[in-house]
Amino acid sequence: MEILIFGKETCAKCRTTKHKVSHLLSALTLTDTVPMRYYDLETVDGMAEGAWRDVLGVPTVVIDDNSKELARWSAESPGSEEIKAVLFGNQAGLPPTQPAPETT
Repeated sequence: MEILIFGKETCAKCRTTKHKVSHLLSALTLTDTVPMRYYDLETVDGMAEGAWRDVLGVPTVVIDDNSKELARWSAESPGSEEIKAVLFGNQAGLPPTQPAPETT
């Protein structure tokens, strides 16, 4: 599993997103097991990866597991609880603070 962040160095929200995700992975002691990759869309390599991944806005955050996209936030910065829900496999896809829907 890895977290991909697409942004531009001139974008303050992109830099904040990159810092926030890095801090969250560090706080959860996942920096060794869940790599974070940042792609600057103002570079050729960043543009190529962004085109391949259909990135249309910045910042875009993708959580990928063996080439399977588990989650995507386009032109927004995801909340920590949203990221944790995906990383820890919350089956309902809800942040841990929200109860799962009741089944009858």
